Amino acid sequence: MKENEILRAVLKDTGTGWWEADMTRRIFHMSDFLQRLLRYSTPEVGFDEMKSLIPEAYAEIFGPGNCLLQDAHTPKRAIPLIAPDGRRLWLQWKVLGRETTPDGRDVMTGYVQQIEFEPPSENGRDRVRIDNLLYRLNSISHTLLALLHSGRTRDTVNKILYEVLTMFRGDRAYIIEFDWEQRTHNCTYEVTAAGVSCEQERLSSLSMEDFPWWTERVTKGRSIILSDIRDLPPEAAGEHGLLAAQKIKSLLIMPLASRDKVWGYAGIDIVDRRREWTDEDCQWFASLVNTIGLCLDLQRSEQAAQADRLYLQNLYRHMPMGYLRMKMIGDKAGRPRDYRVIDTNDAADKMLNLPRESYVGHLASELGGELAPVLEDASEVLRTGRYVEGHIGLERDEKLYLNYILYSPCAEEVVAFFSDRTEVHKAHEVLYRNERFLRNIFDNIQVGVELYAPDGTLIDINNKDMEIFGVTREEALGLNFFENPLVPQDAREGVCAGLEQAFRVNYPFERLNGYYTSSKTGFLEIYTTVNMLYDIEGNISNFMLINIDNTEINRAHTRLAEFESSFALVSKLGKMGFCRFDLLTRAGSGVPQWYRNLGERPDTPLDRIIGVYDHVDPVDRASILENIARVKAGTSDSFNLDLHILNDDGTEKWTRINVVRNPMNNDPSKIEMVCVNYDITELKMTERNLIEAKNKAEVSDRLKSAFLANMSHEIRTPLNAIVGFSNLLTETDDPEERRDYLRVVEENNDLLLTLISDILDLSKIEAGTFEFNYGPVDVNQMCEEVVRSLSLKVQGRPVELRFVGPGSPCFILGDKGRLTQVITNFINNAVKFTAEGSITLSYAVEGTRIRFAVEDTGSGIDKEHLDNIFERFVKLNSFVQGTGLGLSISKSIVEQMGGQIGVESEPGEGACFWFTVPMGTPEALPDSDTACPPRMTAQPASRSGRRPVLLIAEDTDSNYLLLSLMLRKEYEVIRAGDGEEVVRLCEQIQPDAVLMDIQMPVMDGLKATQQIRRSGSRVPIIAVTAYAYDRDRQKALEAGCDEYLAKPLTGDTLRQTLHRLLAGE
Repeated sequence: MKENEILRAVLKDTGTGWWEADMTRRIFHMSDFLQRLLRYSTPEVGFDEMKSLIPEAYAEIFGPGNCLLQDAHTPKRAIPLIAPDGRRLWLQWKVLGRETTPDGRDVMTGYVQQIEFEPPSENGRDRVRIDNLLYRLNSISHTLLALLHSGRTRDTVNKILYEVLTMFRGDRAYIIEFDWEQRTHNCTYEVTAAGVSCEQERLSSLSMEDFPWWTERVTKGRSIILSDIRDLPPEAAGEHGLLAAQKIKSLLIMPLASRDKVWGYAGIDIVDRRREWTDEDCQWFASLVNTIGLCLDLQRSEQAAQADRLYLQNLYRHMPMGYLRMKMIGDKAGRPRDYRVIDTNDAADKMLNLPRESYVGHLASELGGELAPVLEDASEVLRTGRYVEGHIGLERDEKLYLNYILYSPCAEEVVAFFSDRTEVHKAHEVLYRNERFLRNIFDNIQVGVELYAPDGTLIDINNKDMEIFGVTREEALGLNFFENPLVPQDAREGVCAGLEQAFRVNYPFERLNGYYTSSKTGFLEIYTTVNMLYDIEGNISNFMLINIDNTEINRAHTRLAEFESSFALVSKLGKMGFCRFDLLTRAGSGVPQWYRNLGERPDTPLDRIIGVYDHVDPVDRASILENIARVKAGTSDSFNLDLHILNDDGTEKWTRINVVRNPMNNDPSKIEMVCVNYDITELKMTERNLIEAKNKAEVSDRLKSAFLANMSHEIRTPLNAIVGFSNLLTETDDPEERRDYLRVVEENNDLLLTLISDILDLSKIEAGTFEFNYGPVDVNQMCEEVVRSLSLKVQGRPVELRFVGPGSPCFILGDKGRLTQVITNFINNAVKFTAEGSITLSYAVEGTRIRFAVEDTGSGIDKEHLDNIFERFVKLNSFVQGTGLGLSISKSIVEQMGGQIGVESEPGEGACFWFTVPMGTPEALPDSDTACPPRMTAQPASRSGRRPVLLIAEDTDSNYLLLSLMLRKEYEVIRAGDGEEVVRLCEQIQPDAVLMDIQMPVMDGLKATQQIRRSGSRVPIIAVTAYAYDRDRQKALEAGCDEYLAKPLTGDTLRQTLHRLLAGE
C-alpha cells in the first residue's frame, strides 16, 4: 500500500481526523472522519458555525473560540460538542501548530478523536447538570495543568477559584494559608461574585488563638460544612462573629494538605441566603481542593527546584574560581587518550584568555602544552578516584600563576577548579625579599634606626634617630659609618668583617670634628647594636644600626630613685609598710616601715619574721599561722588581721595587715604574697576611748536612772513634810507649835525650790541655753549676803559659818547670780557633811583672776570619789538630801565663765572646794576706793494719806489669794482676771503699781504691758510668772516690765521689790 493509503487506514482505525482553521478567511476545513462524525454535507464550515456546536455552559467558562483555537503548547483537552442533529459528543481536541502559507494565509492545524463517554442521567435536568459539572471540571483540570507550566500563579489560581465559584454558584471563593511561625491565618487568594465585598484584608494576619475551634478542626484535616452559621457550636463564638461581619450565611471549607501536613484551606461563602450542601457538593469540592492543593504544592516544589538550579548555575557561572568540565576520550583499551571540554564559566574564559565558543566542545589538548600537567593529573583522578591538587603557569601579557584541584563527579568526567594566585605569588616574593628588613624596622620603630649600604653609606634614617642626634635627613644621608670618629675602632672593624656588633659609647657632640653639624650640645649615653641584612641569596645587602639613648633611661632611674625616696618618706610618715615574699622560701623584700610596724629592725632577715613573728601577741600569732596554713592548702588567697605588737622597749602598738596572693605570679613553684601593713595604734586608742565613753555613758545612764528614782524620793520628802505640817497647822491653836510647824514648812519649801532650780539649770545646760548677765559685782558685799542668808542653816548647831575677807574693797565683772549660786552650792554641801566645827568662805586675788574657796571641818572625801565628784548624779551619801547635780552645775557655770574648779580633801580632815574666774576688764569696774552706801528699805508712799493702790493681774484664784494676803496690810489690792481687764483698769483707776502674770486668758501679760506702755503710762509693772529662764526675763523687760520675779514668791522679796520701785530706785 502507498503511504497515503496507510495513513488514512490508521486514522480510520483509531477514530482520528484532522482539521485546518484558516484564521484569515475564518473557515474550518475538516477531514472526512470529522465531516461524517458531525454529519456536515461539506468539509468547510465557518467559525461561527463551529462555535455554535459548543454547549452554553462550557462556552460561559472558556468562551467558544478559546475552546477550539489555542496554541500548540496546550495539551489535548476534552471538549463537548452538540452535533447539528442534536447528538452529544465528547472529542479530544489538539492543536498541532500555526504557520503562514506562501500565499500569506494564517493557518492553524490539528487533529481530533472521539471519546466514547455518555454520563448517566434519569431525566434531562440531571443530564444538563452533570454535563455542566463535567464541562467545568474539564476546564478546571486544563487550568490546573496550565498552572504547572505557567509562571503567572496568581492569575491562574484566581481563574480556578472563579471557575469553582461559578460551578458551585457561590458568592466568594478563597484560599487561606497558615503562617506557623507567626501562628496566623492569611488570605492569599480571593475572588468574589458581582456585588459581593472583598474580605481579603480582613482575613489576613488572623491569630490562631482567637479562633481555636476553627483552627483545631482544619489543622486536623477535617472539613467545615455549614448550611447556616447558626449551626456553629457555642465554643466558636469568635468564629461566628467573624463570619457574621462578612454577612456569610453558609459556607464550605476543605483543608489543603501536603506531605501529611495541613498548610491552609479553601472555602466557598454564600452571602445573604441559606444553602443546603449535598454530599455531591462536598465530594466535588473536596476533590477539587485536593487537586488544587497538589498542583500548588507541585508548582512550589518546581519553582524551588528551578531556583536552586538557577542559583547553582549562577554560582558556577559567576564565581571567581575558574570552572572546567571535561569528558574523557579513551582508546580501545579504555585508557584516557584525550578530554573534551563540555562546560566552563566566565572566570575560566578570562584565565585562558579565550572566548568560550572557541574551546567548549573541543579537545583539551588543543588548548596548548601549558595545560599538560592538568590532563596528566586528570588521568590520575580517573584512575584512583581521589582528588588531585597542583599549580601551573600560563604565559600571557603578564604571567599567570594558577592553583587547581581536580575531582571526578561521575564516570569518565573530570571537573577542574582554578584559582588565580598571581598576586599572592608576587606578594610572597616581595615579602621574602623584605621580611627581615621590615621586621627589624617595625619591631624597633621607637628607637633610632640607621640603614647603611655595605660600603658604609647612610641611605635611610628614621625620625627618632634624627631627634636623638639633632640632625636633618638631608644632612645625614650620604654620611659614612666607617668615618664616624665616635664609633669605637673595633666596632668598625667588626662591621667591615660582616659581624654584628653591640657597643656603648659616650657621645660628646663637641668631638664630632665636622663629621656632621648637630643642633644639640653636651653628650649622650648611647647603646648601639649593628645587624646585618641579607638578600635572598644570602649576601649582605645592608646593615642596620639601632641606637638607644640611655640618657633618658638614666633620668628615669633618677626619677625612680626619687620616687622610692618619696615613697619611703610617705611610708615612714604614714606608718605604712609594703613587702613581697614567697611563702614557701620566705624570701623577698620590704620597705623599712613594714619591719617597724611588726616590731622588727629593718635589717632583720625575712626568714626570721615570716612564720616566726616574735613581737606579735601569742594569740594574734596563732591567727597568722592559721591563715598562712589555709593559703598553703589552697583554700584561701588572702586574709586581714589586726595584730597586737609588743616592742623590745616594753611599749606596745597595733598593726593592721592585709595579705593577698600575687595574681601576677605565674610560677607554680612559688606562693608569692603581697603584704601591706600600717600602724593603727591611734585608731585603736580612739576605739578604746570610744569604748570608755560608751561605758561612761552607760554609767551616766545608770546614774540618771538612779537620779530619777532619787528625784522622786527628794521631791516627795519635802512635799510630805509640807503637806503633813500644813495639816497639823489646822489642828493646833498653840502659837509656839504653829511657829515650829511653819518653820518646817518653810524649810521644805526652800529645799523643794532648790531641787527644782537644779533641774532647771540642768535642762539649760543640756539645751545649750545657759545664760549669763555680766555686771559689776562687789565681792565683799556678795559674800556677806550669802553667809547672812545661809546662817539660818547652822543655827542651833555647833557649826560656825563665817566670811573671811582681805579687808579691802574688791569689785569684779561677772554674773553675781551665778557666782552666788556656786558659792551657795559649796556652802550647802559643807553644811550637809559638817557636824561640828566651822565653814569658812574666803577669796583671794591671783593676778587677773579671783579665787573663791569654801573650807569646812567635816568628814572629808575619799580619794576614790575625788575624780568624779563634779560629775552628774554623783552623791557621796545616799541618805543625805540632794540631787547630785549641784557640783556638776557649778562646774559648768565656772567653766563657761572662763574659770576652773577643784577640791582638796582628806578623809576625816574636811574639804576645801574652790573655783577661779577672771576679774574682768578694769574699765568696766567702779572705783574700789568708793564705798557703796547701804541700800535703805523704802516705805510705800501714800496717796493723800491713803494706802497705795496695787493692781494684781492673776487669773488663778489661789495665787491671787496668796498675793492679796501677803500685801493687804500695806496696799489697797484690786484684781484683774485677764489681760484686757488689766489695760482697762489701768486707764480707769491709775494704780500705783501692777503685778502682771504673764500667762493669762484673752490677752497675755506681755501684750497687756505693751498696750499700757503705748498709752503713755509709766506705772511700775512687775512681771510675776512661773517661767524661770533668763530668756523669759529678757522678754518681760523688753515688753516694758520694770522687774521680773519668778514663782514661787516670798513675802519679803515681793515687798522689797515693791518698796524699791515705788521709791523710784
